[in-house]
Amino acid sequence: MAFEGKIVFLGLASIFAALGVYLYRSKKKEIVPWRWREVGKLTKLNLYPLKSGHRIELSHAECTEFGLRQTPEDGKLHQLRDRCLVVYAEKDNEFRTARTYPKMVLIDVSVHDDRYLGVDAPTMRTLYVEIPDKIDKKESIVRLHHGEEIYTIDCGDEAASWISRYILEKESGLRLGYHDASVRRDITRTHKRIMDYYTNLSNSSTGLYSDLASVLFVNQSSVRDLNKRIGNSSVTVDNFRPNVVVDGPDIEPYAEDNWEWIKVGNVVFRNVKECTRCVMTTINPENAARSLDREPLKTLETFRMSNGPNKLPVMGVNCEVRKPGIIKLGDPVYVAETEKQ
Repeated sequence: MAFEGKIVFLGLASIFAALGVYLYRSKKKEIVPWRWREVGKLTKLNLYPLKSGHRIELSHAECTEFGLRQTPEDGKLHQLRDRCLVVYAEKDNEFRTARTYPKMVLIDVSVHDDRYLGVDAPTMRTLYVEIPDKIDKKESIVRLHHGEEIYTIDCGDEAASWISRYILEKESGLRLGYHDASVRRDITRTHKRIMDYYTNLSNSSTGLYSDLASVLFVNQSSVRDLNKRIGNSSVTVDNFRPNVVVDGPDIEPYAEDNWEWIKVGNVVFRNVKECTRCVMTTINPENAARSLDREPLKTLETFRMSNGPNKLPVMGVNCEVRKPGIIKLGDPVYVAETEKQ
């Protein structure tokens, strides 16, 4: 009995020791670095109020746990958040994007006043959408990738009719949803395979209606290198729909792949996942025309394929906001000093 008891004790001791090592490593892994080196400057700052819609170019923005938000400019005016609006199908609540309907990239969203948003598109009159409140409006769900169900507040019948007429040229079929950032997404079930591979990715990484993470970084040097490889190319950084663009004379192309921790001004980000790319990158963000030669996907597929669960080309990195705050154009961009050059 004493011998068996000793075996049980040693077994439990080994389990607790292994658990202690795991917890220590996990805690150590989460410590925000304190030594940084500058790699470049923030040269472009974009917010996309509507998923697949046109960008708003900002001079400064607030970085929140859900991604970028406009800063207060005129007293009580509403501040738009990144990907706070989404188009979805009336029949099944599945989201719709410019992947299927390219002219969605021409939809502009702005703040009209503290009660209404203005939505504009070519040939359409301005739509004024009352900023939805879940007390007064219908709450629903929108289905994104892998069947993930995301909370939404429906924007009403007038918005649904406007969106349907512009995108489908019909009186109905689509609706417009709004996220008030009151609910955090849970991707643990629908994205388990992806989370098992990208171990820094968690529920805390998610944006509102972004494909996954809350902030997308793109290195301008990578885009320049890609254009050289393509040759006669009209691909711009905006084909990749970034929130933050970094540039500098000493940044190597694709160096961002190795930036696990990034600091812009005093705001800290964690790289949680490479950004896999789809047909969306082949749509001209200024006129909605598809590239006839499938660029930049065609060239990316020759040298920038993901090793992860989704075997797609990659460009840029998806990040989680770890220390919120304000960022602005010209801010220095740092990476943790331990990161690779």
